[in-house]
Amino acid sequence: MVAASAAEQSAVSHAAGNAAIEQSLFLLKTDREAVRAAHWNSLPEQTRKYICHMAEIGADKGALPLRDLNAFDRGRVNRTAQRLMRELETLIRCAQGGDIPVAVGGA
Repeated sequence: MVAASAAEQSAVSHAAGNAAIEQSLFLLKTDREAVRAAHWNSLPEQTRKYICHMAEIGADKGALPLRDLNAFDRGRVNRTAQRLMRELETLIRCAQGGDIPVAVGGA
């Protein structure tokens, strides 16, 4: 058995720690993509097609797996969805209230 100095042990430990961190980050990145794909697949196809159409990347891309959308397509979908959410908040505020209609035919 060869005795290693404290500096050598520290360097080996540091390298092993970095390798473990790199491996963990790789797995985390892979898992994130799998989670994104699972969320994408959980949406109704009609919703995915609608947002892809609004993002002007072609409604047919909404039927594709998430991995088939490149970063540019995903960015357009992301920005379009954010804009739509802001607009829907305003729409919800506008759609509140109003007069209650009078029932026809009497009750």
